Amino acid sequence: MAEAPVAVASAVILPESEQTPSPPAALKRRQSSFSDDHSKRPRLGHYDTNGSRPDTMTNPQSERRRSGQMEERKRGQRLFGALLGTLSQSSSSTAQKRRTDIEKKQQAKLKLQAEEQDEKKKQKLEALLVVRRGEQKKFDKQSVSFAQ
Repeated sequence: MAEAPVAVASAVILPESEQTPSPPAALKRRQSSFSDDHSKRPRLGHYDTNGSRPDTMTNPQSERRRSGQMEERKRGQRLFGALLGTLSQSSSSTAQKRRTDIEKKQQAKLKLQAEEQDEKKKQKLEALLVVRRGEQKKFDKQSVSFAQ
């Protein structure tokens, strides 16, 4: 069964047993026929012709930060407007009227209590001053009697 290879008609030409040596690793890539500057697609927008970043362009992160700050400011304004709108509404329900009456009564009671406490403090201070004056007179008499 070891027959000699039979020639088959084919469009593929097999090389003879001589193999060409492979090029070094650095040259294995196909060399471009174009110059390296013109083969690439030019960058648009952020860089100038020499590849450096122009001073007039802003950082995308700073743009995002700025837009975030503006969104936050607008949100704050909306919330403040909603709060003012809520506070400016006057509810004239009976429950609300009852609450305001109760609050007024409580404030009046607190005011009376504060006035009473102030009056008590004044009376205590006056009584203390009277006692101190009496003690001072006694002390003066004793100091005069010791001096003689």
